[in-house]
Amino acid sequence: MAHAVAPPQESWRLAAGQEIDRSLVVIGDLGGGSRYEVFRAWDRQLFCQVAAKVMRPHRVHEDRVMDGFEREIAIASRLQHPNLVRLLRWSAAPPRPYMVLEYIGAQTVAGHLESVGEVSIPETCLLGIRMLSALQYMHSNHVLHLDVKPDNVTMGDPPRLLDFSLAQAFAGPVKLRHTMGTAAYMPPEQFMHGVVGPESDLFGLGATMYEALTGMRPFPEGDPNATDKAEIYPQLVEDPQPLHDTMDLPPMLERVVMSCLARDPQKRPRTAIETAVALQSVLEALRTEELYAWPKGLRPTLP
Repeated sequence: MAHAVAPPQESWRLAAGQEIDRSLVVIGDLGGGSRYEVFRAWDRQLFCQVAAKVMRPHRVHEDRVMDGFEREIAIASRLQHPNLVRLLRWSAAPPRPYMVLEYIGAQTVAGHLESVGEVSIPETCLLGIRMLSALQYMHSNHVLHLDVKPDNVTMGDPPRLLDFSLAQAFAGPVKLRHTMGTAAYMPPEQFMHGVVGPESDLFGLGATMYEALTGMRPFPEGDPNATDKAEIYPQLVEDPQPLHDTMDLPPMLERVVMSCLARDPQKRPRTAIETAVALQSVLEALRTEELYAWPKGLRPTLP
């Protein structure tokens, strides 16, 4: 009589006090995704709290997942910016390949929306500028993030852009072979297997700022089980509700956010730094000097 084969284990089921390996002790669970579990941990080598991103047991032997692990390490290890989460070290040793990232206790934008509510206009502008600073740095180093969303942006000082799981190095146009990203925050070119570029990240940031300001996503929720792309991804055919319909805000801020959400990549801002300069002008018009991203009168871009 044949014995039933047990399904592959999808979680390490590590509780507080258990070891990931001899150098890492679990403190608590931070969530995760389809490929990784993320734990708050104590690092005995670094002697501090960290975030440990551990490959799930049923994915360890998948070549595609291991390739993604190596790609993420290669990208994250060469990026150093105050508004990007830092990769501290990693191990590819079985049975639990992992990355050790700095632990950031600040709430994400998603967490803030859930526990506090909408983000104020000045704070959203400054948060946008800081994320654009990180994106400008990534793009100038030929890296696309491709998953900018409220869950990947923290509200701390400094705020951080998290998670390089989907990041792609580029030397020219990047044509995707399959859909990657988070449905509600992807531009059309990202799920239509088109050419992605820096403007694709600006779409994700525009969607994040829209949600931060209003507490609502810019597009209706799609049906993941549908066969029609427009039903899965409403942003393919629908425009977001104008921000001034739901709140009182500076026209320049609305123009910045809505232009980032243009379906046509050519109609979005050309660069992250151009977008940051526009948001700084909103802060200057609001006269919130304590939140200026750079001193008034300073030329922040290269000639």
